[in-house]
Amino acid sequence: MALTEAEKRAQKKYNAKTITVAASYKPGTDIMEGIRLKTYLASTGQSANSYIKGLIKADLDKRNIPYVDMDSMDIRNK
Repeated sequence: MALTEAEKRAQKKYNAKTITVAASYKPGTDIMEGIRLKTYLASTGQSANSYIKGLIKADLDKRNIPYVDMDSMDIRNK
């Protein structure tokens, strides 16, 4: 089903508010860690996204990194 122009604009506006963080495991350097991660995720039924978000939140909480006031922040291109 094709999106309408209004839906495309809404999706683009929503995507501009999204923060993406990625990890990449390369052959010859750390591929075994990537395989280890995928095996763990499959055995626990977790998505990589939820697992990584949980790790990041736990680490930031442990370091007492405060939350920011979202109304005073422009998160685009950060």
